[in-house]
Amino acid sequence: MGQVPIREVAVGAAPPPAAAVQRITSAAEASELAHRLLTPGRRWPVAVLTLPTGYDEPFGDPDELKAAVGDLAEVVLMPTSDVSWAFSRVMPPMTQVYGGAGRVYSVDHGWVHDPTRSRLRFAYSRQDRRRITEQLISDALQAALSAGLVEPRARPEAQRRSGRVQGLIGSRALVTLDDQAVATVWEELTLPGVALDQLLAKGQAVTGSYDRVSRCLDLRAALRFVDVPSALAAVNEAYQVGDVVLAEVVAVADEAVTVRLLPGLTVEVGLDAVTSNWKDRLSGLFSVGETVAGRLVTLTPPALRFDDVDDTEQVKPALSLLPGGPPWLRPPDQRPAPTSTPRPPAPPLPPATPPQQVVRRVPARQPTPLDLARRLPSALHPVLARPASTAPAGAQAQVVQLRNELAAEQATRKALANELADLRFRAAELEAELARAVGAIEQLQTRYRGADLARQRLVKQLRSAQDRAGQPATGEAMLFLDPEEQFRYEVTCEWAQRVPAAEKAGRPLASYVLGPGFLDSLEQLEGISRAKVVTVVVEVLTGQVQHLAGRYPHQIRTGRAGSGYVRRADGATCWRVALQRESAAARRLHYWRTQGGYELSRVVLHDDYRP
Repeated sequence: MGQVPIREVAVGAAPPPAAAVQRITSAAEASELAHRLLTPGRRWPVAVLTLPTGYDEPFGDPDELKAAVGDLAEVVLMPTSDVSWAFSRVMPPMTQVYGGAGRVYSVDHGWVHDPTRSRLRFAYSRQDRRRITEQLISDALQAALSAGLVEPRARPEAQRRSGRVQGLIGSRALVTLDDQAVATVWEELTLPGVALDQLLAKGQAVTGSYDRVSRCLDLRAALRFVDVPSALAAVNEAYQVGDVVLAEVVAVADEAVTVRLLPGLTVEVGLDAVTSNWKDRLSGLFSVGETVAGRLVTLTPPALRFDDVDDTEQVKPALSLLPGGPPWLRPPDQRPAPTSTPRPPAPPLPPATPPQQVVRRVPARQPTPLDLARRLPSALHPVLARPASTAPAGAQAQVVQLRNELAAEQATRKALANELADLRFRAAELEAELARAVGAIEQLQTRYRGADLARQRLVKQLRSAQDRAGQPATGEAMLFLDPEEQFRYEVTCEWAQRVPAAEKAGRPLASYVLGPGFLDSLEQLEGISRAKVVTVVVEVLTGQVQHLAGRYPHQIRTGRAGSGYVRRADGATCWRVALQRESAAARRLHYWRTQGGYELSRVVLHDDYRP
């Protein structure tokens, strides 16, 4: 591989990293490297590749790694010995590297507290040379892209060329240019967090900046919708309110899930827009990286709901991030299922003593054969090489003892090496089991959401039928002549149905009264079902409304922002909670919080702020 063709070196910044692979040969150099990695302000990612104990060369290829990343990252080679011990003493737990493995340390120090952000790349033999080298190249280029070192700025000798995608191989795409030359598109030099098959497809026509040295075709200048303004414009042009669209999950919390409609546009969706089951936690219903379908309820800003999407509804295709490219998101049933095959048992490595995973303290280790040999008086070194019977009489016993110790040490080290190989194979098996378990969890999450959506649709259909028939939300006929008694009955029934039996004692209905104009406002206001009002009243009276992102409970002010809050002579404060969202006509519920409980005031339109 040649050097990456697109770079930016800021004027007046620190000089670029060394042009050659740097070799760490002493404990002092290793300690200095660790301190430098942990010091804020470092400009370049650093790729550290280690030599296995007993080897003069690493299993990966540091020269190929350096040629690929060029001046976008440093490449460091370090032996597994007392040198790597010195490195490990300084580094935080789980961020060390040794034993033939490699690691890229990004400029962003998030890996200090979350080591998974600096992935440890293993190599078990020379057969892993290609794999670990390509993994470290990918990690280094992604780190450089995230650090802002790679900008879509062509070198003077780069050419604007066109061609057609011939196929995708992992994180690389092969392109045949118009003159039949072959170019490569690197996933790491496109969009962070977007796989290459989300950008390109076989047969797609592409145009970009071509570097003759690396034969790399840079397509970033052609990327679409990668910032908020362009993404918003694209969403408003391609979609309409009510469309069912695809989104990718980027973050999950118990009460909200964050998805992105496009790489430059994220939307947060609250619990109330996903499920009506209060016991659900969205962290158990969604997985980061999952593709989900939601309904657009507004376009500016975009807002989604996941609780009213029918499995039979037509889903709008996702937009393409490159001209003529595939939709950047595909429904889950159209994406290839991930597979993972356990690695065959690795051959035993030469004896190795890995550094302890601790900071600032390394416990004493067992002596190695070399250590034992060093304990000998210098006069006995030539004696040890001869048969014990030919040694001087006074040294024969010591020679035999030392040889026995050496043999025992060698047997112990061989057993440990075999055990290490078994552990590596078991780790590969566990990794495969984890991949299968994650896949099963995602399938169960999808099935649960589908079942929950079906339940919610049936409830809505039932309530719609009840509204058309003029019946209350409970499905019962009017059981009371007094409207207040009837409303209280509906509230009690809704509470009994929504709150599980085990939680009723901890979530009782608070005391409440109906204000003089409440029932009249409920009957006169159109555009919202009585059932929805009853549901929100129960959320208020049980305190659940304070934990629902879509309700926005807040006190009503006497005037503009910054003015005081509305308060009655008896000390009651007036509150407002959302019944609907995202429109000027959205309905709101006004109520008073009194010393003894609640007083329901009115059901109003969004722009009506009278208590």
